[in-house]
Amino acid sequence: MMEKSLPTTNSMPWIVMSTVLFGGCGQRSVVKDEPLPPAIDVRFDRLPILLAAIRQSDVVSLLEGLPDAFWEPELRGQDLTRKKTIRMRGYPFYEETRKLPESDARQFTDLLSARNAMSPYSGPKQTGEFNPDYCITWKANGIETNALVSLECAEVKLYGSKAELHCDLKPETARQLRQLLDRYRKLRPVKK
Repeated sequence: MMEKSLPTTNSMPWIVMSTVLFGGCGQRSVVKDEPLPPAIDVRFDRLPILLAAIRQSDVVSLLEGLPDAFWEPELRGQDLTRKKTIRMRGYPFYEETRKLPESDARQFTDLLSARNAMSPYSGPKQTGEFNPDYCITWKANGIETNALVSLECAEVKLYGSKAELHCDLKPETARQLRQLLDRYRKLRPVKK
């Protein structure tokens, strides 16, 4: 008859670590019945079309995004049911649209219309799925261009009338955007 051996003291840390690591790979916590956003193009050659549209704008506005569905599902669920929200490009945002003062609008436009502000999408990040913190909208001649910005992932999804693109923000661009956008956080609750 074969004896079963118990894990040794040396193998215990590996068992604990494996449990922790693989425990995070299960079904993610998401808000019930929330639709997935549509897929978006990642071909970086589309960037010049979108940058040109941003540069031509005369009105810049901002929407604030809801808490992250993965990291803060309870807060997101509460805000979806208790606060006025809208969907922009498949993602929920608080309904309050803020027209940006001219000086801030110029900073956002200069920063996000620079070709060297972004790089090709490098794939999913360890921070989780894309969750936009803000949507910056540029309008020119009735046509909108949207930039859905995820500060956590350092990514942006750009949508225009002629193209769309999912790409990464370069580190310096992400840092500058965070500084500009932090003062506009008003509706999104702070995680406790």
